[in-house]
Amino acid sequence: MKSIDLIVFMVRVGFIVSIFFGMSACSSNASNTQIQLTAQSCNDTNSVMDSLLICDEFSSKFENKKFLCLISYSSECSIAKNYIATIKKLVNRFGTDVQFCLIDPGLGSKRITGLESLFFNDNWGFICHKFGITVYPQAVVFDCLNRCNIYSGKIDDRAVSLGVIKREAIENYLEYALSDVIIGKSKTIPSNEAIGCFIGPFERNNIKSN
Repeated sequence: MKSIDLIVFMVRVGFIVSIFFGMSACSSNASNTQIQLTAQSCNDTNSVMDSLLICDEFSSKFENKKFLCLISYSSECSIAKNYIATIKKLVNRFGTDVQFCLIDPGLGSKRITGLESLFFNDNWGFICHKFGITVYPQAVVFDCLNRCNIYSGKIDDRAVSLGVIKREAIENYLEYALSDVIIGKSKTIPSNEAIGCFIGPFERNNIKSN
């Protein structure tokens, strides 16, 4: 093996180890899915290399602030499209202190005007599985320094069920969670189950959730 190939190989192995142990402090769902991603992908060399490249690209672009807010979004989902104005409002309010990312779950959907730079195409589902994202829209607030999910679930309580959206929200879960992290307040908003369009199938997905 050439020296340069050996260096690349060692760096990639180190990256896998750092992902596996770095996410151990996260919430149970995110941690479990990350372990599944690492362990099962190791059975396929190409899948490991693909996941490394995608995760590295994602990390370098979006994990550059203390906090990251991911929102899965696709213009193919009517529920997600109902949240365009809300997403813009949250980015405008918290975008200085929190890095936002709009995860496109492999659908190649139409971007939200003005927020094009925040989109990341998760064509193979590696990022969705890493953060435990199963539907869109779903929000995840992530502590990049401590490698821990702070919140995961609904943006607000408008989505009652598939096809049923209330006109106005009473509980603005994501806004509350982001307000907490900005002022350094202990977590007060419990995670919940998001309601939306199910993610998948992906272009190439050897990962199965429990």
